[in-house]
Amino acid sequence: MKSIVIYYSRTGNTQYVAEVLVNKLGSGLLPLRDKKNRQGAWNYIWSGFDAIMKKRTKLEEINFDINNFDLIFLGCPNWAANIPPAMRTFLERHYWQDKKVIFFCTQESMGAERVFNNLRLLTKGAEILSEKFFNKVNSNKEASKIQIEDWLAKLSAQIRDF
Repeated sequence: MKSIVIYYSRTGNTQYVAEVLVNKLGSGLLPLRDKKNRQGAWNYIWSGFDAIMKKRTKLEEINFDINNFDLIFLGCPNWAANIPPAMRTFLERHYWQDKKVIFFCTQESMGAERVFNNLRLLTKGAEILSEKFFNKVNSNKEASKIQIEDWLAKLSAQIRDF
């Protein structure tokens, strides 16, 4: 099985989950890099607005062929119960028909179901194998790691066949 973990992270929460997944699965790793500055309090507010308005952004150039992978993990933070522009831009650039996909998101409180709904809409035609959200990752990394490992253990039979 050839798998990859593709993620966008502004604060490191989603990056942490992605890196734990890669270490456990031996997958490839593809971070999405937004060219727009999203650091700091003011940019945090505008970033939430961009997510709500379903805006796109410019990404740093990546070399990626979706057809090289049997299983694709897609991870992003929950921004105002929406997906970040970087993930939206990436998803809209690819054809997801018949791809096997697993979603994960990080958040500080709630709204993951809307994030997953948006991810499903943007990966139309994909077979969604699982969805998992992780709360307050940076404030409790050890508990998050245990959650990730438990989730992978439950998924193992399902993804072993790829």
